[in-house]
Amino acid sequence: MKFYAVEDRLEEAIREGRSRMRVRAAFDFTGTGDYVAVPETDILELSVTSLREKTGGTVTRGTLVLDNTTGSYCPRFFDAYRPDYNKYNGLPQADGLGNLRHGCMVQVSYTTGNDIPFMKRFLLYVDGNGFQQTATGYTGRVCTVGLVDLAARLKETDREKDWTSPEVIVHSRICDKEFPASSIVHRIAARAGLTSDDVDCSTVTEYLPYVKLTRSVWAELSDLATVYNAHLETALEKPLVFVNTEDAIQYTFDNTNVNHIRMHDLRDQYRNTLRLRWTRCREFSGIELWRYADPPVIYTGTLAPTYPFVAKGEKRDVENEGYEARFSVQTDDVKTLPVVYAENVDTQETFSANLVTSGPALQVCAYDVTTLRDRATLCLKAVADTVLLSAAIKGDAIAGETSFSHYIDDPVEVAVNGTVAENITTPYLSETARDGVPYYQTYASSLLTKLKRARKGFFLKTNRGLFHARVGAPVRINMADGLISERAEIVEMELRYKAREAFIASFFLEEE
Repeated sequence: MKFYAVEDRLEEAIREGRSRMRVRAAFDFTGTGDYVAVPETDILELSVTSLREKTGGTVTRGTLVLDNTTGSYCPRFFDAYRPDYNKYNGLPQADGLGNLRHGCMVQVSYTTGNDIPFMKRFLLYVDGNGFQQTATGYTGRVCTVGLVDLAARLKETDREKDWTSPEVIVHSRICDKEFPASSIVHRIAARAGLTSDDVDCSTVTEYLPYVKLTRSVWAELSDLATVYNAHLETALEKPLVFVNTEDAIQYTFDNTNVNHIRMHDLRDQYRNTLRLRWTRCREFSGIELWRYADPPVIYTGTLAPTYPFVAKGEKRDVENEGYEARFSVQTDDVKTLPVVYAENVDTQETFSANLVTSGPALQVCAYDVTTLRDRATLCLKAVADTVLLSAAIKGDAIAGETSFSHYIDDPVEVAVNGTVAENITTPYLSETARDGVPYYQTYASSLLTKLKRARKGFFLKTNRGLFHARVGAPVRINMADGLISERAEIVEMELRYKAREAFIASFFLEEE
């Protein structure tokens, strides 16, 4: 990732660090896209933190403290909406609330000095606590506003999902903006109402035959970002960013711009063994998915199985409504794999035509292969006594080989340090070859190379207005006393503004 671009005057002012940092908070009070900036003098504190979660995505949250001496930010005090007079709440609406409510969109901007325009940096939302009034004595009246990004909403999408029919994606690439209908990233994003125009992404060509979405939008995307080394963020430029880049060094931290630094070993991240396990999905074309074989069975002299049906006697299960024929496939290496998704399955006419009986034909009373993709629901009826010789269903299938695994370790590191293993389970490991090697092997090898290496982490503070920095950007550290790193990545950053104190930007860095 790259730092956000800033104009030359602003970049020079940040580098010199002689003028005071300023912030602006603009609210879309009416929900119409008309952002109104509150008075800069009302902003007592603004702290914004961006960090990469362990699950893979980058999230942003913040806290804004406003001076509420004049009562401008009282969510239960209603008056005509007059932003020019600092009257923002407006009159009560149908739900009893005014404009000061949770979910209100907020643009956060920064600049330095008095004559340089503000630069928009974050697009956030008022969190579920809304506008929180605090009064201390007669004069201490403030309003605290918690801020979250779109990721917080994407994390909650699983609250409304239909657990009985989870969405399934088949025959798709990981990410392809040109063909969003067959792009897993875009299909997942669509569950949150995001269109292809809302997604800034890189093309990731690895292919997956089948994915079942069982978690929130953010959890699924974070898993994808981890496996394919992508930067995932709900950013200012686009509602969703999923990019995979290798960028040049963006900034150098040295004695001229850092006033506090701490270095530590990332020993807790050390691993010398990786165990990958997932359900490996394989595709089959024109294969037998099911063959009737329920008891009782009568074998002929050649040991061929037959299945007697009687019109007025005891009925077989297949003659009752709701009978399920679960699909499976037999592989060349004599494995029986359950089918997770079938398509181009025999129609009822084809199935009926392929029934083989010794005696009167059986009637097909019900036949459904589309409601459930891993089985057929059918019903056969005997109008007269007969013997079924063969009943089968064919089609194209995706079958799942459960607990498929890949194991990799470094024997030298294991001999020295013992086995320090990481177990990884994810549905997004692809067998598509990258440079002639299946991607899951490439991923495991690359991850092990990183985790077994002795790496350092850094925490540092600066008073420079590095608000245009972003998580995922590479930087260099060149301090005294051996506090040096040629390339480290920002994994967390905090921008802390207080009206009566110096601006502080804090960073957590990890060597790549």
